[in-house]
Amino acid sequence: MENKLSFFFKGQIWHLGGTIVLFYIGAQFVDLKSNANTFIGISSSGWFMFAMSIPLIHQAYVWICWRSELCWKSISNTIGFKGYIILFFILMISRLSAIVLCFVDYGSLYAPGWFAWILSIILFIPGAFTMYSVKKYFGFLRAAGADHFDPKYRDMTFERRGIFKWTPNAMYVFAIGIPFAFATATGSQSMFIVAIYTYISIWLHYFCTEKEDFKIIYGNNQVS
Repeated sequence: MENKLSFFFKGQIWHLGGTIVLFYIGAQFVDLKSNANTFIGISSSGWFMFAMSIPLIHQAYVWICWRSELCWKSISNTIGFKGYIILFFILMISRLSAIVLCFVDYGSLYAPGWFAWILSIILFIPGAFTMYSVKKYFGFLRAAGADHFDPKYRDMTFERRGIFKWTPNAMYVFAIGIPFAFATATGSQSMFIVAIYTYISIWLHYFCTEKEDFKIIYGNNQVS
């Protein structure tokens, strides 16, 4: 790595810049002015903003931690991998707040019925199988980027069991599609916006952050 500072910021104009632009576009398209529903005192607009903010915060956090670790071992020398993981999963779990949005904005796009519910199950199954495959074969620590911190993970073969048999990027192809299942089941316009925003932004993370990191971690042996 010739220029560590340059590598630290590499791709982030597209990643974070693109995610911020998507955030803005989504906020322009959503229409919650006439929605008076609340949950635990938070309006539907508040839940929408929270659901949109968490992916941005989460991905920015991952970028900072991964790149600072690869460049300067900053995380290992401060909060450690355990500290990183705790906050990583707090942010990951916080993404589930979008489920609340589905119900405070229920039926804003269409009135869901049996067709929508069956379709949502079809959309949900690949995501659920992905999470099962991650737990059984891949491991949640590895999924959280343990290979940036612990060399032993770099010697592991790329997983080809479970859903990874079909694609090495199953977490991005299928698991991140789960929000579409909830949006479809509830007919929530705002949840569809969150789902599209989340799906595109995670691919920006993959191409602009993770894939670039793989070039440093794995060299010519990186996964496609």
